Amino acid sequence: MPVWGEVISKQQVSDLIAYLRAGLPAVPTAEPQAIPSGQGPAVEGAALYVRDGCINCHGPNGLGGVPNPQSPDKTIPPLSGVAFRKQFNTDAKIIAVIRSGSVIGRAPIVSMPHWGGIIPDDQLKALVAYLKTLK
Repeated sequence: MPVWGEVISKQQVSDLIAYLRAGLPAVPTAEPQAIPSGQGPAVEGAALYVRDGCINCHGPNGLGGVPNPQSPDKTIPPLSGVAFRKQFNTDAKIIAVIRSGSVIGRAPIVSMPHWGGIIPDDQLKALVAYLKTLK
């Protein structure tokens, strides 16, 4: 039985972790979208932006505005515009936050997961190339 204040029990957490580690069964008809090659890093980065789920939180074309109820401005920040380019004025700064993720405010949806060790360096560079095309 859960302890007062817990949402789920420790056993349920252990079961959920075991389920996630087991992976999902293969879907024979599902094919991941191919990432374009030979068309430049920005084109590759645009496909990665969709495939890796960046678009789900930061919106089409990095415009942001997706609700994030507990963040200071109540939205997930854009990855375009003057404020973004001023704060993230080098490729290294953009890559660092993608690798480490970020935490602002309280749940729900206040943090960006870390992608360090998940997205290879060449794909991080392609994502940055795409982000630099956004106005």
